[in-house]
Amino acid sequence: MNKLFEINELFDSINTPIDSNSSIAIEKFQNMHFEKVESLKQLMGRIPEDGEIFFLWTKNSFNAFTFITYVIKYFGIVEELNFSTYAINERILSSMVKWYDKGAIKSIYICISDSIRSRVPKINNQLQTYANERDITIGYSWNHSKVTLIKTANHHFVICGSGNFSENAMNEQYTFTENEKLFNFYRGCIRGTTE
Repeated sequence: MNKLFEINELFDSINTPIDSNSSIAIEKFQNMHFEKVESLKQLMGRIPEDGEIFFLWTKNSFNAFTFITYVIKYFGIVEELNFSTYAINERILSSMVKWYDKGAIKSIYICISDSIRSRVPKINNQLQTYANERDITIGYSWNHSKVTLIKTANHHFVICGSGNFSENAMNEQYTFTENEKLFNFYRGCIRGTTE
């Protein structure tokens, strides 16, 4: 097993000697950006470089779906969208399906809390209808995780945070990174935990 590192090591001077087993990981995480954002427009098309992480604190009606529209606008077609969430609302689900129907998203895998079946049966019925008509797969599990994975022709984006796919977001926190290994790790988690 690789040596883990302490969070304090991330903030140490670059000149501080670092154990060689963890030096590569720490160097990649040295480039961290902290932003309090009203919208992703503040990033102006900028994305994290491979291994770089943006730590974001959001305000207003900024939710997990915001990242998908951001990536489509600046980086093109989404080859594969995987996400896990506790909840999704009707307008965001409809918007996502519109992007799919326009060809901006090629396939979708959703891991959602199985409680949606009884909490919001109308949304669950919509999910099932969309899944029957499109390349959309729904996995149910006892889920409270919120991870969004967006694969484009040239990128593997990973977004983790507190926000669901709903419009009641206010103060939410996210990490936003571009890393294929992390993408594949979370992809396995999302797809491996459902019925």
